[in-house]
Amino acid sequence: MQKKSRFLAFSLIGVLILATVLYMPQPAAAEMTPYEIVATYAAPLPDHLTVTLQYTTYFIPTASVLITAGGANIRSMPDPSAPIVGKAVHFEKVPVRALVRGSYVANYLTDLWYEVEKIVGDQTIHGYILATLGEVRIFQFEEMLAAAQALKAEVDGQTTAYISNYKNWNGLAPLHQGLAIDPYGVKRSQSAPAYLSASTTADFRYIADGTLVTILEQIDSFYKIRTLNFPGDYYVPKRYVSLQNSIDQLMKVIVIDRKNQNEGVFEYSGGHWFLVSYSFATTGELAKYKEPTDLGYYMAINKVDKFLYLDDVTREIAGYAPYGIRFGGGAYIHGVPVNLRRTVPVGQRVTYFPPMIEYSSTIGTIPRSHKCVRNYTSHAKYLWDWSEIGKTAVIVIE
Repeated sequence: MQKKSRFLAFSLIGVLILATVLYMPQPAAAEMTPYEIVATYAAPLPDHLTVTLQYTTYFIPTASVLITAGGANIRSMPDPSAPIVGKAVHFEKVPVRALVRGSYVANYLTDLWYEVEKIVGDQTIHGYILATLGEVRIFQFEEMLAAAQALKAEVDGQTTAYISNYKNWNGLAPLHQGLAIDPYGVKRSQSAPAYLSASTTADFRYIADGTLVTILEQIDSFYKIRTLNFPGDYYVPKRYVSLQNSIDQLMKVIVIDRKNQNEGVFEYSGGHWFLVSYSFATTGELAKYKEPTDLGYYMAINKVDKFLYLDDVTREIAGYAPYGIRFGGGAYIHGVPVNLRRTVPVGQRVTYFPPMIEYSSTIGTIPRSHKCVRNYTSHAKYLWDWSEIGKTAVIVIE
């Protein structure tokens, strides 16, 4: 009853916020651009999704242009000779309406411009940014909801579990045909072998730590499983499968959009999904010492108030990230990382950590982390308080 009352209380708030946050105001007919419109941008909510936002610390446009150049001039018309009415800086996310065809700019080999609106104080600047200076980012609410619905349909009423091999604690998986990576790009470390039959002599692929699975049956030392991460039924040695905090009824889902560098947060109540939060996020980078955040369906395994991370070279504690939710291998959803200002010699125990940092301008821009999903710290704290181990899943989409 308390849960239902909370949703009812937030419903009116959600409707009000929808009007001012989720949708940018549409121009009157007389204000519409006279230029050829190539594309329009919006992130409409599915009809069967209710908004009850519980976190509204930042204005988050649902369609924006991420400035990827060093900066961009906002001009009154899509023409390089038009007056400059505003500026946008590197990695700024400017609300966008449309892509239009304007004056050709030879230096950039394009005649395409983004029609944008930037809020400055109590004023809204309407203008145009050359398209090559940024890229469009949207919130894929429909795809996010579809992923949550698919997982709920798979999980509810089934015997569920997750792959458990954090830091290879349950044994390093065997090499796949002499290699430490399978044909699908999944690495051996912190994974389990998923065999095609109930035999360790059968062919297999790797299935990553944290992956949610449905247990179909037990055969000797194997669980026969399936997962939404890839098609087919597989056989995983029991030691790699954990039923601890098994999800019986999926109630809460955090959906990470790796392509657009953002996330939507959903809660199920009374037969309906509610969007309770949405925000920018930063995922893992493919680079030396770093890995992309893997696509798929994962268990919210555990929560820590401080996730400690190590220096890539020395392997000493380099800092911490607050309010961590682990969902696979060493991948956490967490707040803004805080680098350690070392006050003790290398090798000695660290007893002091600097205070938390709330904001980073790189959140929601390009992949930068080691595999984790970075949030504004206040949003990470919201997720940390809101999530319930045994009822919460993390989904990563493209």
